[in-house]
Amino acid sequence: MYPMPHDEVLNARHFALPESDQRLVLTPQVLESFLKFRQHRSDPEAGGLLFAEFDFPLIRIVEASPPHLTDQRWRTLFIPNRVLQRRLIKRRFRQGRHFVGEWHTHPEPFPKPSRLDLESLADAFLKSRHQLNYFVMIIVGNDMTALNLWVSVHDGAAHHRLKEPSGVATGW
Repeated sequence: MYPMPHDEVLNARHFALPESDQRLVLTPQVLESFLKFRQHRSDPEAGGLLFAEFDFPLIRIVEASPPHLTDQRWRTLFIPNRVLQRRLIKRRFRQGRHFVGEWHTHPEPFPKPSRLDLESLADAFLKSRHQLNYFVMIIVGNDMTALNLWVSVHDGAAHHRLKEPSGVATGW
């Protein structure tokens, strides 16, 4: 893991969902996973699945699965082993955790999705059996002084970037 101000790691991060009173919460454990796989120098992209527990209006992302050895990883491309991901989704569902999206890294300090990222998540949303309004996409930037994230939700037709509200209330 690379250096990071300790207080950033310990605090959950909160995002308001569009046209809703629901909030997306990234737990400290998930943020630690992002730090562990953040790209440094010539590291290849990494990625995995996001699993949440629902306590409406909170959607807590409690797990970011790590990349698997059989994933294909390059500096600017990550192709997961979808067969293994489907198995993991079923296992986690039996444990009470819900698949809500995907995360991956980018070799840029302030990450933004590529066209392929947007098309891939839209396709996944449309082809999956679920009752969610959105899938979540998180892209982790490679800035070693801050954990810069792109956080967005996708409904198969459009995506909405989520922002962290200023002055987050403790009850979220």
